[in-house]
Amino acid sequence: MDKRDHLSADEEKRRYSFHQNSIDDAGYVGFLGRVLNPAMEYLSVGMVGIDYGCGPNPVLSQMLTDRGMVCNYYDPFFFPKLDKSKKYEFVFATECFEHFFSPDYELKQICEILNKGGILGIMTEMYSDVSNFAGWYYKNDPTHVCFYCKKTIEYICEIYGFNELYNDSQRVIILRKL
Repeated sequence: MDKRDHLSADEEKRRYSFHQNSIDDAGYVGFLGRVLNPAMEYLSVGMVGIDYGCGPNPVLSQMLTDRGMVCNYYDPFFFPKLDKSKKYEFVFATECFEHFFSPDYELKQICEILNKGGILGIMTEMYSDVSNFAGWYYKNDPTHVCFYCKKTIEYICEIYGFNELYNDSQRVIILRKL
């Protein structure tokens, strides 16, 4: 999205404040399960990670804690302190990659805190038909400023040093840091 069309930080935070995500919302928990379930093959009890871009309610963090892991959380609006001296065994970035005004900055930051061999779980709706981009509903959210496709994920793997472990070709990608 053109930078001139970006919402102000206050407008963006106000929109996110309306999210009513909760651990008690079975639909939302099921939605997050779309990334958590395939990632569990690569995670184990006791691992320490972070829910990156968790929003006002870090539900995924609670789900991981319930499965025996330690999961911190970070969100630039709601939990803005990210200790870059800490290293994590996993990072989940669910429904936040599309909000990155500067994907290079965010990916470098994720790489900085993720251990070699660590797991990166991403959820963002992928587009597959560029000829129908104008009709794609996902781009209509004014907080969605950056979009991804199969080729973008391949580029991320090559440039930032990841190996793709899982990709449902719709919304969920699991990567391992090389």
